[in-house]
Amino acid sequence: MQNEEPKPDLADLFLHASGMLRGRWRDSLTPLGITPHQSRVLTLLSRADRIGLRNSQLAEQLHIAARSTTEVVDQLEAKELVVRTPDPADRRATLIALSATGRAQLGELAELRRSSMDGYFDKLGDEDRAELTRLLAILDRENPRPVRGACKNPAKEN
Repeated sequence: MQNEEPKPDLADLFLHASGMLRGRWRDSLTPLGITPHQSRVLTLLSRADRIGLRNSQLAEQLHIAARSTTEVVDQLEAKELVVRTPDPADRRATLIALSATGRAQLGELAELRRSSMDGYFDKLGDEDRAELTRLLAILDRENPRPVRGACKNPAKEN
């Protein structure tokens, strides 16, 4: 009996595809000098009120620690893509908003994302792309991201 190659595991295939997409996205951002994390912050700020978001709000939406968000915002501020302003509702707090330069960069980021992803998905025909979109939408809808901090630390429970 010949050894049959095992069928690829769905989770492994999905993780590999996800890694490939992240790599393509990261590589496409390199000429702009922007990292994927910085791009995500710019995108979140583009969806926020024009006055911006507090660092804690950004951290919550990114599902990362506030200190990590501060580092990314510092980098974006140095590139003049975001501005920090006092929060009119609480003078102890700061709001982070897109600068004019940051707003201008959003269109370029959207085009880069589209072109880098199209190069990956163009191997699929229209019907396959529509089916993949339908299936991913089901998975996204039926598996919401857990609330941040909902995971328990088993070491602390004892």
